Amino acid sequence: MRPEELFKAIDELCRLRDIKKKESLYQAIQSGLQLAFRKSSGADNIEVVINEKKKEFKIIERKIVASRVTHMHRQINLKEALKINPHAQIGETIEIIKSPSDLDRISADIFKQVVMQKIRDAEVDTIYEEFKAREHDMILGEVSKITYRSVFVNLGRTEGMLPREEKISTERYRIGEKIHCYILYVLRHARDPHIRLSRSHPQLIAHLMNLEIPELQQELIEIKNIVREPGIRAKVAVFSRETKIDAVGTCIGTKGTRINAVGNYLNGEKIDVIRWSDDIKAYIAHSLSPAKVSSDNVQIDPDNKHAIVYVDDSYFSLAIGKEGLNVKLAARLTGVKLDVAVKESATN
Repeated sequence: MRPEELFKAIDELCRLRDIKKKESLYQAIQSGLQLAFRKSSGADNIEVVINEKKKEFKIIERKIVASRVTHMHRQINLKEALKINPHAQIGETIEIIKSPSDLDRISADIFKQVVMQKIRDAEVDTIYEEFKAREHDMILGEVSKITYRSVFVNLGRTEGMLPREEKISTERYRIGEKIHCYILYVLRHARDPHIRLSRSHPQLIAHLMNLEIPELQQELIEIKNIVREPGIRAKVAVFSRETKIDAVGTCIGTKGTRINAVGNYLNGEKIDVIRWSDDIKAYIAHSLSPAKVSSDNVQIDPDNKHAIVYVDDSYFSLAIGKEGLNVKLAARLTGVKLDVAVKESATN
């Protein structure tokens, strides 16, 4: 193979396999040829020179010209040396240009195995770096395999794993189904990167809201906090410094279209959009939505992070929620332990 053909082949291989670091292939060829020649002839003085800029590719074996050869892999007699270099002299080191075709079949197979393994390593490195850069981001994939413990998701060039503890417990997955996932972390493994996905992480809601609500993308609205019971209910606290923008109404959308679209991505999860406030009483009152609560009816003990919230009898069950879920999520959202009581009981 002529040097220009080698460099052209490497360029094409990098393009086809989307390998970013071309240098890794040059290193693969160098180490592969050195190992193969060592296995073939026992020579350990082989140098493989690959210079992309100069389009130079050489396999060089260096030997010392000797009057009497005592080490066949390191020395060459004068007669043979003169065939290579007519000016060769005893004691000099001469360069013998080798060719990959000089390898026997077994050594050629060794070279092929080394290079193919290095190519695979380069591919893994490229995939790892691509997904490592997307850690803590959202990705759309296709369910490819379902086991008792995990759901495997085809992400294009590799698979991600959605373990049981990161799934939405109420969901049932189907092969070929498209799902949005949050990339929890990416680890470098020998065969393939390990990409751990989540459908239950609160930040998945933030990314899905960004997908549906342009004002979040434009940073006109800010998400302050998210808590959720995956697949059932979530609360999202939002805020806008733009006085003309109603952060809650904008996120909900006309007749709930925007926030319902987000919930539909999550197996119909109900999402309460809460108005964030630096006034903790107002924030607590808002957090109990959909119950109507006045901040005047919030009594707070800031030292113990505890509050009692008084509501009308008609809103009591709504404030508590099914199995106490609404008040539990409100407490997690605000960071304050909440007790809900009916107004009348406070006046007795």
